[in-house]
Amino acid sequence: MKRFVISTVLAGSLLFGGIASASAASTNPYLATDSDTFWSISQKLNVNVSDLIAANPQIDPQNVHAGVSINLPGSQAKGWEAQADAIIATGMKQLGTPYVFGGDTPYVAFDCSGFVQYAFNENGFDLLHSSSLQSQMGTPVDKGDLRKGDLVFLQGTYTSGVSHVAIYLGNNQVLQAGTMGTREVKISTLFGTPYYDEHYWGARRLIN
Repeated sequence: MKRFVISTVLAGSLLFGGIASASAASTNPYLATDSDTFWSISQKLNVNVSDLIAANPQIDPQNVHAGVSINLPGSQAKGWEAQADAIIATGMKQLGTPYVFGGDTPYVAFDCSGFVQYAFNENGFDLLHSSSLQSQMGTPVDKGDLRKGDLVFLQGTYTSGVSHVAIYLGNNQVLQAGTMGTREVKISTLFGTPYYDEHYWGARRLIN
C-alpha cells in the first residue's frame, strides 16, 4: 500500500511537472549533483552518453558538480534559454550580497565581474574575474538584439576602458553587483538610466 501511494504521488508529480523522462529529455535542463558524471546522468535519464556530451560542449566532462545545468539531448533548440535561466537563478540567490571591490565569495561579497564569474562558472563556464577580459568573450550583440543571459558592459566608470559588467534579464533589466545607489547585488533598469546610457560600452553573448 505504501509503495502504491508513493508511486501514485510520484506519477502525479511527473505528470503535472511535465518532467516524465520522455519530456525531460526534450524540454528541461538537468541540475547535476556532486556524485554525477555524464555516464551516471545518461543511465539515470536513459539517454546516450555521447549525445549528452555533444549537447554540452561548454562543460568539462571531468568537472561535473552540484548545480551545473546539463542540457539534455533533444533540447538544443532551447538550450540557450535553459542555460540563461540557470545562470540567472544562480545569480538571483545572491540578491543583497554586499558589493566589495575584488569580492568573489557567495553570500559574503562580490564586485561586478566576480559576481558574473560566479553565476556563469557555477553553470559550466570558465570566466576570469575581470570585466575587461569578459568583454572579449563570446560574440557582440546590438542593443536591439539583447536577450536574457547576455552580458552588458559599461566603460569609464572608475577607470578607462571596460570597467563594469552585468547580466541582462530582459525587459531592460540587469542583474549586477553594483555601486550606484545601494552597493549590493541587485536588479537595475538599464537604458533610460542616464548614468548607464552615458557609460554603456556594448554587450556580448556567451550562451548559444
